[in-house]
Amino acid sequence: MRTLFMLTTASSLLFAFALAGCADTENKPDATVTRTSDGYEVTLYATRGLMVHDPASLIFNRSYELESRIRVPSIEGRIDASEASVFEVSEFDKVAEKKPSPTSPVDLGLREQHEKDRRPRITGELVFSGNTLTVNVQAVGQSSAYPYPFNGIYRLKTRK
Repeated sequence: MRTLFMLTTASSLLFAFALAGCADTENKPDATVTRTSDGYEVTLYATRGLMVHDPASLIFNRSYELESRIRVPSIEGRIDASEASVFEVSEFDKVAEKKPSPTSPVDLGLREQHEKDRRPRITGELVFSGNTLTVNVQAVGQSSAYPYPFNGIYRLKTRK
């Protein structure tokens, strides 16, 4: 009986930590739009908590910034997600761009998979209405589709 109680308590604590770690996840309400040579790039911003991957982060309440850059041919009306391309950038990527690390013996297959994961294929639609963007898409993985974490409504701001 005591073992069952300890397992139940441990499971409850792990579940509570997981919920607490997800609390820092939020999408920012503003998105920036930049004109490109072949259309537009819309950048969506979010904060993600590290807790899920690093339990010590619960103590320090660590989080990181994430961007989703979506290239679209137009910023008017409904755009089918198949016409858009997505690239996700984290603050870790930004640091690596500023200060590249020396060549390391990283498995090239692992690096290629990471790059593929940062460029998800999406289905659904992006709806532009005035200065508002509604993102309602699914990210398509190797075996399933899941709601894209940047789904939501955003205010569009033009980046100079």
